[in-house]
Parts: sequence; structure tokens; C-alpha cells
Amino acid sequence: MGKMQRTKGAEFERAVVMTLKARGYDAKRNLDQTRDGGGDINLPAYLIECKRRAKISVYEWLEQAEKAAQEHQIPVVVARADHKDAIAILKWTDLLGMMDHAEIVEKPYDPMVAPDKAKGSI
Repeated sequence: MGKMQRTKGAEFERAVVMTLKARGYDAKRNLDQTRDGGGDINLPAYLIECKRRAKISVYEWLEQAEKAAQEHQIPVVVARADHKDAIAILKWTDLLGMMDHAEIVEKPYDPMVAPDKAKGSI
């Protein structure tokens, strides 16, 4: 990887950290990840891998984040292609779990409308 690509990636990581900090998260870049492992940004519940590339390799990046994540973390890839908006990539089952949790927090639990595990598969 050339210097320009490393610079572009580091700038994107800093932008993601600044956005998270503006939203109240204690986020910082993991500058020792090459030596120590882990993702680009390590939050208590999320392991975030940042990718800023011309071409997107979603499954490879998600596998990288999954390997780096702790058992209690949801692996997420934040990626941005040239001239495109940033996107967040996570497994469908993780998104469903987050949505179910938000639904339970927002509304009292009603076992008659509890999410069906079978609905999580596509």
C-alpha cells in the first residue's frame, strides 16, 4: 500500500472518530493494531474497521472485523468508496438484534409480538 492510500485511510479513520466523539462516544484510533491486533476503533460494544478504498471488498473486511472483535462486541465495517457516502456494514443477524433491543427499550415487552427467530434468516 502506498503512502497516498495510507494517508487517505488515516484521514477517514480520524473523520469517523471525530463523528463518534461529536455524538458522545469515547472513540480513538487504535494506532497499535498492526502490532497488537484489533480493529481501527474499539468501543465497548463495537469493533469498527474503517476502509476508504476505490473498490469495496465487503465480505473480506467483515471477516477481518469479526476476527478482531471480542465476544461482547458487534463487528462493524465503516467503508467509503471514492466520491460516495460512507456506509456501515454488519451482519444481518446483528442488525436484527440491535433493532429488537431498540424495540424493547422503546416499548414495553409484549410476548404476543416478540420477534420470531425464524424471521432473522434471509
